[in-house]
Amino acid sequence: MKSIRSKLVVTLSIAITGLVLSILLATDIAVDSWIDNEFNRGLQSKAGMLMTLVHEDEQGLAFNFSSEFMPEFDGKVEPEYFQIWTEAGVFTRSKSLNLFKVKTLTLQSLDVGESKIIAAKLPDGRDGRIIYTRFFPQAESHVRAGNYESNKSAVQMPLTLAYAASSEEVDFILWLIDIIFVVTTVTVIVFIRLFVRKSVDSSLAPLNQLNKDISLLSIADKSAQIVIKEPVKELQPIVESLNAFIQENRQLYFREKRLTSDIAHELKTPIAELINMAEVAIRFPKEQQLNEDFKPEVLNISQRLKSIVSNLLLLHKYSDQVLPKNEACDLNQVTMRVLENGDTSRLEFELDKTLPAIISNIFALESIITNLVNNAKQYSPEGTYVLIKTKRAGSSIILTVRNTLLTALSKEEMSQLFDPLWQKDTARTSNDNFGLGLSIANALTKAIDAELLVEQSEQTITFSLILK
Repeated sequence: MKSIRSKLVVTLSIAITGLVLSILLATDIAVDSWIDNEFNRGLQSKAGMLMTLVHEDEQGLAFNFSSEFMPEFDGKVEPEYFQIWTEAGVFTRSKSLNLFKVKTLTLQSLDVGESKIIAAKLPDGRDGRIIYTRFFPQAESHVRAGNYESNKSAVQMPLTLAYAASSEEVDFILWLIDIIFVVTTVTVIVFIRLFVRKSVDSSLAPLNQLNKDISLLSIADKSAQIVIKEPVKELQPIVESLNAFIQENRQLYFREKRLTSDIAHELKTPIAELINMAEVAIRFPKEQQLNEDFKPEVLNISQRLKSIVSNLLLLHKYSDQVLPKNEACDLNQVTMRVLENGDTSRLEFELDKTLPAIISNIFALESIITNLVNNAKQYSPEGTYVLIKTKRAGSSIILTVRNTLLTALSKEEMSQLFDPLWQKDTARTSNDNFGLGLSIANALTKAIDAELLVEQSEQTITFSLILK
């Protein structure tokens, strides 16, 4: 099972750690390179200074060096080394070379003007670096004119300088920087891991609280709803949707509860009548009149029970179903065919003769029209008429059934019209109506992708079947 928390922790940890490591690594490389380059530049500067001490005069080459100002070449403090070669051999070298068994530096072959830095073991055994450079010594202008310009065959000979210094301190600093980098990296990884986990846990706390609130919620509690003490922008739409879902399911729960009670009530009355009649017949077996009335009454009550059960099964069968619409028909003809077999004395018609044929489900249309008209006839006063009208509205065809009410319905009663087994007469004194007609009509309307609307104006109620 995937975990949002684990995925967030891993993703954020990797992303932040990668970014920080990249910055630290770039910084480490840059610092290492800078220190290394600065050390090499120091070697080059020292070598350049030594080269300026070599010059050429009438007597030949001279090296104006004093260890008094450069004690490092005496070997007393942090010894450093230099050595200069001419074409004939060693021209001069530092006194520090005399302190050790190895008294000379290795000569490297270079071109004039070329420099090279190599890592090597110093005579004292320490790790170091040696810079080699090949150069022409400085010469006074009159010496150059006398020796070389007047004698075209004379050629000034280049010298080779080697300067060596210990690199152990620099290597130690570089190593220390690398150790710091590793320790910092590990510390940062651990810190990021803990920080990200803490941040994710803190951010997911409202979600965990929401889950806890949902688990404690009871749909039977009419006032229960989800409330976040500190609203979170991302969770607020979810909370609103959940509350709407809870409210809708709570209504369904109480509706089903009421339906169960209504079904029990509807079935209880005829069953009680059957029991009473059976008890009377058993108690007075010789009463001829009772025996004559018993069988028709039992049949009548049984048919009523059958009607209730059949309508409940019909409602259950077509609730949340989709019926095929593959039959062409004329709405006016379907309406007249359904109603002409019944009592039409209280019916008035305003049928639009120009209606086009429609593709729908004839069984569903017939059932809807029958239930709407029967409901209108049942709940309208004697002497009033039920108006049945068809018309065209844009791309839709509308069938309306309008009748007058004995008493106007309240807003709450209007909202319960399509509820199964709901009747305005709470005593249920009618033996022919069970409050299922409008529920069946509404279920079949949805099954054919149509729409059934109801509106009331004073004591006139109108049902509109909108066929798309």
